[in-house]
Amino acid sequence: MGPTEIDALIVALARRAGGVVTSRQLQAAGLSRSQVNRRAGQLLTPLTDGVYGLGPITADIRLRGALLALPRAVVAFGSAGVRLRLPLPVVDEATLLVTGYRSRRQIDGVDIRFTRWLPPSDVTSVGGVPMTTVARTLCDLSTRYPTRRLQHLMEHALSERLTTVTELQASMLGWCCRGRSGTGALRRVGQLLLDGEPLPTSELERRAFVLLRRSGLPPWTTQYRPPWYDGLRGAVDLAWPEARLLVELDGRRWHATYQAQAEDRRRDRLAASHGWLTVRFGWQEIVERPSVVVDEIRHLLSARLSRVG
Repeated sequence: MGPTEIDALIVALARRAGGVVTSRQLQAAGLSRSQVNRRAGQLLTPLTDGVYGLGPITADIRLRGALLALPRAVVAFGSAGVRLRLPLPVVDEATLLVTGYRSRRQIDGVDIRFTRWLPPSDVTSVGGVPMTTVARTLCDLSTRYPTRRLQHLMEHALSERLTTVTELQASMLGWCCRGRSGTGALRRVGQLLLDGEPLPTSELERRAFVLLRRSGLPPWTTQYRPPWYDGLRGAVDLAWPEARLLVELDGRRWHATYQAQAEDRRRDRLAASHGWLTVRFGWQEIVERPSVVVDEIRHLLSARLSRVG
């Protein structure tokens, strides 16, 4: 293969990935390490170890190179917000969120953040670039913007149909926890915008919502008001209306009294009279037997959906 053919191959491979290519990809295409090294600094510009950019190095090429170098990374924070059409200022430095491990790799023009876990439901793709969803991006931005600014961003996302109330609630419920930066702002904005329903305040609710989000179960509705809702003691914690399945989380404080238990039984009978099933889970089940809870809900959903269908 002559020099011209080699250059043409490199250009084709790089353009296929938006202007970036790795030394591993080039070697897999039949080029030797010396052939790759000879073109570094000429046809190719090194971005980080083993990753090269083609032609003038733009912010987009630098970002795509960083994503190649960090396979578990997604675009996040303001960098994702701009690409998702949120009214945010364009910044020169891109921000990536990496899941599961910490890397010492440094890439010029890229701010690398780390998280222990990122739910698949919080990740989307725009133009082939993985990034956090609008809902998750708003949660992340709560650590950087005051409440009023966050409210404006959330109102814009809802009015422009960039996300939905259900998606926002799901991300916020899994994201918020005691002591986490931005939680207070998200709770305040959520009460104002998301049907007036507060985010969970108990540890049991928070753990249950995180568990269900990680389980891959079909989307559910929080604080559901069934057709026969009579306004007593709040709405139902969780519901799959299409399956006519209700889930209640029995916290220790409320369910310590005889009157509360009697009210629970009354609500369950009322739901049953309309053809709905109510299942209840407490602290021990959610915390100590989470897989059993998920399996039971999944089985009930399958059985009831087949019956309703």
